[in-house]
Amino acid sequence: MSAGGRGASEPPSPGDRERLAAADVVLVRHARPELRAGVPARDWLLDPDAVPACHALAAEVDRLLEGTGRRVTRLLSSTEPKAVATAAALAEAWGLRGPGAHPGLDEHRRGVLPIVGDVEWRETIGRLFARPDELVLGEETASQARARFAAAMVEVAAQGDGAGLTAVVTHATVMTLLLAEPNHLAPLALWGSLLMPDALFVSSSGWRLLGRAWPDRP
Repeated sequence: MSAGGRGASEPPSPGDRERLAAADVVLVRHARPELRAGVPARDWLLDPDAVPACHALAAEVDRLLEGTGRRVTRLLSSTEPKAVATAAALAEAWGLRGPGAHPGLDEHRRGVLPIVGDVEWRETIGRLFARPDELVLGEETASQARARFAAAMVEVAAQGDGAGLTAVVTHATVMTLLLAEPNHLAPLALWGSLLMPDALFVSSSGWRLLGRAWPDRP
């Protein structure tokens, strides 16, 4: 994976910097895990080979914030091992103390599922987004997962000091559930565009999406 596609070599415009400076949260999708059949996805570990991608993401976030007077000063993650390990790699790159973990930031609760092909999994996630109040899979509906995650994010944002940004390492489905509707985005398209790892600059006021670390993505 490159350090950010075509956007990584282009300096942010003044308008981009002004927009990113308004963010108070950086939502990070975890880096690539090691898939393990018969093990719940929430227990998957980070692929050790994915650590350099975490360091590259941290550098790209710093590059985009350069000149804004803002930087990531606080780091939290979900309790899932792949997110905790992603946060540890980011903390190393940013020179931050060990990140805290919050169970409300965990992914949609799914239990043990078989590992299926990309097309079948995309169709399943599409049904989850299309029928948010039905128990499509796992232990909670999409609406329940969104409510849990949104409550945790409100709590996290309220604890920020207003000077720096809070980075939150979490998961693609709950990120999508939080951001798609207020930003008028198609949920499945947003979900499918998220890399491992990826970072979205967000304002906790209305959960507005203000920018992306890899700007060549949809």
